[in-house]
Amino acid sequence: MATVNKNFRVKNGLVVEGNTATVNGYDILTKASADQSYIIDLIGGTATSANTPNTVVKRDGSGNFSAGTITATFSGNLTGNVTGTVSDISNHDTGDLAEGTNLYFTNQRALDATSAAYDAAGAASAAQSAAEATAASYTDSVVNGLDTDDIEEGSSNLYFTNQRALNATSSAYDAAGAASAAQSAAQSYADNLVNGLDTDDIEEGASNLYFTNGRARNAMGAGTGLSYDSSTGTFSVTANTFDAWGSASAAEAAANSYTDDEINALTTTDIEEGTNLYYTDTRARGAVSAGSGLSYNGGTGEFSVDTSVIANKSYVDTAITNLVDGAPGLLDTLNEIAAAINDDENFFTTVTNSINGKLSLTGGTLTGALTLNADPVNALEAATKQYVDAAESAAQSAAESTAQAALDDVLDGTTDFTALDVNSVSRQVAATTGNIVTAEATTVLSWNKTDYRSAKILVKAKNGSHTHVSEVIATLDTSDNIALNEYGITTTNGSLITIDADINSGSVRIRVTPTHNNTEVMAHATLLA
Repeated sequence: MATVNKNFRVKNGLVVEGNTATVNGYDILTKASADQSYIIDLIGGTATSANTPNTVVKRDGSGNFSAGTITATFSGNLTGNVTGTVSDISNHDTGDLAEGTNLYFTNQRALDATSAAYDAAGAASAAQSAAEATAASYTDSVVNGLDTDDIEEGSSNLYFTNQRALNATSSAYDAAGAASAAQSAAQSYADNLVNGLDTDDIEEGASNLYFTNGRARNAMGAGTGLSYDSSTGTFSVTANTFDAWGSASAAEAAANSYTDDEINALTTTDIEEGTNLYYTDTRARGAVSAGSGLSYNGGTGEFSVDTSVIANKSYVDTAITNLVDGAPGLLDTLNEIAAAINDDENFFTTVTNSINGKLSLTGGTLTGALTLNADPVNALEAATKQYVDAAESAAQSAAESTAQAALDDVLDGTTDFTALDVNSVSRQVAATTGNIVTAEATTVLSWNKTDYRSAKILVKAKNGSHTHVSEVIATLDTSDNIALNEYGITTTNGSLITIDADINSGSVRIRVTPTHNNTEVMAHATLLA
């Protein structure tokens, strides 16, 4: 997007007739005495060379401060002599300060200061003996009160622990060797005993009893029609209990009747599908297909017509409508058209021959007799001359009027100028946005950037009972950068819009952004090529 330059430029000075002026909401200060006092008050007092607290200190003609004393917190480098008290000397040490009443430390001064407290040859020796005796006595009393809890273990005489005792007797047994060998021998012995055992070597318990024929036979029994001999384990049929022919026949009949009843009660739900398949919608739809001009959806079973192959009523109606194409009622059928050309199958040839028999406007040769009214050529020439004379007179009058108006605009009538048609270099346009419901950037006016490169625009915004009018001048450079100047802003109750410009798809756009919802904006512009 092109760069929008909205700077306001004034040549040869700006004169403001009024008491105040603001920039972005801030007052502009001037050289008036009141503004000078405001600046001095803002930075703290009156500019003076006197040593007055809370005031500006001026330099004298040599560039020095003539107030004498400056009290301040200083964090930079200071060149020159400083008298008075400073609060921070972190960049200095005692090497930079002369010794005053508080003397610096020296070894000799320390020795001299303590020489009065002892005699290095005698008193010190006596003091040492007394100190040793006191230390020995104190040490004895402390040592006598100690036990092994108070003494740290050394490297030789170690304290007793169970683990140390076990480690010391490890030579008496081989925990990793002998014990492992004993375990292996015991396991091997147990395995040999178990592997040689069978049921003859294991006594019978109270629960898991050994098998015997007697126990098996005693566990058996006989039902109706059977007898059982537990001593031999033999079953036999009891005579006259079963009728091999009668009962069997009755059983068969009952079975047949039961089977018939079960079969009669069956439905396809109870019978598994074999070669003969059951009906399903999916199978039925899968057995159907569509031909030319039809399409078929096997999922829904629906057919649809391909109107590009088969003409339906709507297609035919549309085709007929397109064929008629708004023809008048007397010519909207083939029969009416045929009647209109007198049922002439060679109508084109007939018309062509008729036209060929006429005299062309560009001239030609008449083959028959020509009868004219009295002097028609002279009458035609007279009418033509009268029309031309009137047109020339009107054109000359208009040109003279335009020239005179242009000359009147030139001082003294001596300035050279090139006469231009206003419409050839400029254009008047106007537009409105209508109601902008939501306050957002909206294009109020646009034009082709190749046709017009500059414009003077009057923009008006309305919101409720309030209005805002701005005059804007816009121009483009050869790189399509836009310079926009908004001035002459007049509002009844604060600004209602902000104005901007850009280039979009080859068009210059004047854009407005309302301050409030439901704002209407209109614009009138003079565009200049």
